[in-house]
Amino acid sequence: MLIGLSDGNIWVLDTRSNYFLYQQKLLECAITKITSSVARIVIEGVADTKIRAWELKKTIADIDYDAADPNYFFAG
Repeated sequence: MLIGLSDGNIWVLDTRSNYFLYQQKLLECAITKITSSVARIVIEGVADTKIRAWELKKTIADIDYDAADPNYFFAG
């Protein structure tokens, strides 16, 4: 589960084990909307003029990133 906070941070939680996995500062304003699909995560901020999106499976510099590891959710 992804939780967007009012300070621009996002938390990644495992709801099956009730365990906190990862935290990342994404925006300089509050996060208002998080939309996810099989292919990507889309995040919108209150005062941000851009919509941010991250692909869940991608290759950057010959490294395959996969959403199975929360550390790679927002890589690149």
